Amino acid sequence: MIWILWHKRIGDLNQMQDLAKALNMPYVMKKLQFRKPHYAPLARLTDLSDHLDGPWPDMILCAEALASVVARRLKKQSGGKVKIVSLARPSGDVRNFDLVLTTAQYRLSKLPHVVELMLPLTAAPPPSSKIKSNTLTVLIGASSPPESLDTDVARKMAANVLAYAADQKLILNAVTSPRTSSAVIQVFVDTITQPHKVFIWSKDSENSYQKCLADAAEIIVTSDSVSMLADGLAAEKPVQVYRLPRRFTVLQRVVEWIFKRWPTSFIFRSGIIEPATDRWLLIDRLVAKKHVNWFGEDHKLGLVFDPQLDMDKAVGAIRELISPSP
Repeated sequence: MIWILWHKRIGDLNQMQDLAKALNMPYVMKKLQFRKPHYAPLARLTDLSDHLDGPWPDMILCAEALASVVARRLKKQSGGKVKIVSLARPSGDVRNFDLVLTTAQYRLSKLPHVVELMLPLTAAPPPSSKIKSNTLTVLIGASSPPESLDTDVARKMAANVLAYAADQKLILNAVTSPRTSSAVIQVFVDTITQPHKVFIWSKDSENSYQKCLADAAEIIVTSDSVSMLADGLAAEKPVQVYRLPRRFTVLQRVVEWIFKRWPTSFIFRSGIIEPATDRWLLIDRLVAKKHVNWFGEDHKLGLVFDPQLDMDKAVGAIRELISPSP
């Protein structure tokens, strides 16, 4: 039996459910609700609205900072019987977890139980259209420090992708995300006109998002979102990444300076301070393996990425954790 600890992020929940299904193990979702906002390292079981108690599962899956702290507390309460598998970057020392399935942008310590995947785990891709397409799908994210997507960047991006679409004789479908600001959306609405289209995200627009992915001849994704990049690659289409400018605060620069010199120091291992996510590091590794290109830097489109390889790697690591080889 698996417990999936979920706090807020839908993308993390989807990853954990897909992983549980791939393991072919029964699971129960435990939605974590706290009585008040919490700084992750200090979260306690008594702060939860609903009490969690045995019978204990064989394994706990978690993917958010608060959920990872709760998982550690539950393992201690169970007498160490429960195995914890964390996705992405858990809060605190990775040595407190039995297995960590991560990706390059989190820059975790290289330890035997830290398994680096190429991308976040994704479900089976949407069925791709077999009809030859003349559509360029552009997935638009939002500012996600240190990446910045403001109105000035949006105007430049809109002009760039329109010029690219014209050069490649493609029709542009620009698709916003739940995080895209209204000001940025307005820039694209004002700039992109017929025959091109802008699809604005809403709670009922998931089908449009999937259809634009399935029908695309090519896909461009902004560099702020690894999950959208994973969706683009799962659609088995040529993918380029639009590099958003980076803007670091003074504090972020100081933290980065310290991390590059002492990455395993106590302040990072404890979770008191976390280094910024380096999405460019992950993208550069995909570029090196010819799965994607940076937009405007190289038009030799990459090799198709198979997300099943990451899922198989994750499943294999968990099965080895549960039933180690002799």
